[in-house]
Amino acid sequence: MSEEFPDDLPDGIPEEHAERARELQMQLLALRAQLESANFENKEAYRRKINEKEGELEALKRS
Repeated sequence: MSEEFPDDLPDGIPEEHAERARELQMQLLALRAQLESANFENKEAYRRKINEKEGELEALKRS
């Protein structure tokens, strides 16, 4: 895996959303690893799921 476990919260995440942000970071890490080894038919599904989780993480920054 090219990335390590994210120890720090992304910039702009309020402390009250820290736990959910860390969960999302772990899910994104796993999804990106799965994307690398996915077959052609599944790659788009992984990309959509990654975009969804990244969007949720961005929403936490705005709340």
